[in-house]
Amino acid sequence: MATKPRLLCVDDEQDLLDGLRLSLRKMYEVTVAISGAEALAVFDAARTDPDQEPFAAVVSDMRMPNMNGAQFLTEILRRCPTTPRILLSGQADLASTIAAINDAKIFRFLTKPCDPALLAETVAEAMEIERLRNAERVLLDQTLRGAVSMLTEVLGLVSIGAYSRTMRVRDIVMQMSAALERKLYWDLDMATLLSQVGCVVVADDQEGEIQTTHGEIAAHLLENIPRLEPVADIVRVQHAHAPITDADDANTWTDEQLNAEMLRAAVAYDALLSAGESRPAAIEALAATTTPPPRFILDALNECQPGNDVLVEASVFVGDLVPGMHLLHDLYAASGAKLAGEATTLAAVLIARIRGFAGNVGVEEPIAVMAPRSAISRLRVPR
Repeated sequence: MATKPRLLCVDDEQDLLDGLRLSLRKMYEVTVAISGAEALAVFDAARTDPDQEPFAAVVSDMRMPNMNGAQFLTEILRRCPTTPRILLSGQADLASTIAAINDAKIFRFLTKPCDPALLAETVAEAMEIERLRNAERVLLDQTLRGAVSMLTEVLGLVSIGAYSRTMRVRDIVMQMSAALERKLYWDLDMATLLSQVGCVVVADDQEGEIQTTHGEIAAHLLENIPRLEPVADIVRVQHAHAPITDADDANTWTDEQLNAEMLRAAVAYDALLSAGESRPAAIEALAATTTPPPRFILDALNECQPGNDVLVEASVFVGDLVPGMHLLHDLYAASGAKLAGEATTLAAVLIARIRGFAGNVGVEEPIAVMAPRSAISRLRVPR
């Protein structure tokens, strides 16, 4: 049996709350609160507790002590913009009404006393509109992610080095997000995957020549794609840094600035590691630059460690290549074509390309790699 949508009703008059609960109980699971502060605590608990269903909509009175309806619904908007917000008021206060509409972006303003049937109909309409919007968001997100995934795979076919760097940088960013106890935001994830797209304009052995410009190239390619404007902004500044007052205080950074700084630090950190620096030396080098990352970013990088599985040298067959292995030498097809360079981190798309060459013209085997010891123990290692 499907559960009823949860509805949060807020008013400083208990009798009115009792009436709302009675009139709406057949359609909704109604929770009431006597003040804005109490309602915010209830709302936050529903959002953070996995055992609770979040509220599908919020209905609030306007005139309440300490925190009025406009202020309360503005807080709801800040916490969860997709939750529909409905305001009830018996006062003819134009300024408060305008504030509620502009600041809290309410779905509808209803006057008191309000017919329970009209209120129920309004709540149902708000939920349906939000359901349709969410379905559209999911469709657009899946479509866009599919397109970004395709671009990343194409990058692997055009520039093996850029693709490998993309995967390494993404792993660093994911570990940094975990260390900062910060979720990996959609725009940062997309920016990480697309950060090296600008490298498609040059061959692998020429990438160093545009090290500081391929971010601008990538941003130019992305900025005209709808919904990717914020992603383009992050990609553009991956080799730049705008100093911020009190930079070591994470609270002074906006999400946009922090996303850009995390990508910039990850790219610079990966470049140092790829040049042969140890992890401690790479972090020390970043801290010594003229515009170093803030201390909390450096601390997060310090927690970005490889897995506990020890990497060992091995020689393997083409059929035993798995993502995450590192080539110890340049890899060539039997025809002489270079398939991947030394120190390349193998990814699924590159492995598929190597196997394609192996089936058509042959590939020089065995292949020298660095790989986790646990993975090597399961493979048919050549003698």
